[in-house]
Amino acid sequence: MSKKFNLGLAALVLGFGLITSQSAFTNKKTTYYHYKTGNGPVYETSSWEPAESPSSFECSGNPEVPCTIAIETSLSTYLSGKDNQAVLNSKELISAREQ
Repeated sequence: MSKKFNLGLAALVLGFGLITSQSAFTNKKTTYYHYKTGNGPVYETSSWEPAESPSSFECSGNPEVPCTIAIETSLSTYLSGKDNQAVLNSKELISAREQ
């Protein structure tokens, strides 16, 4: 009975190891978004447009607004519950501009 238990435990450990190693190496896709000048609050998805790269848009003006973000989730999930300052303080912010 001890041998069966050890074999079962070894199979369980191997299974968890396989699951862990597979999930650890999944690549998340980073998507860039650019805030459209004067096109509404930052928490609305309609205020953003997809961007090819972080440097594809100029950033200048006054007051400060987010310019480009890089996220690995959907835009609506990322913006949920955030205001302008929360987006400016987020780690996903690549650049900000003064509008």
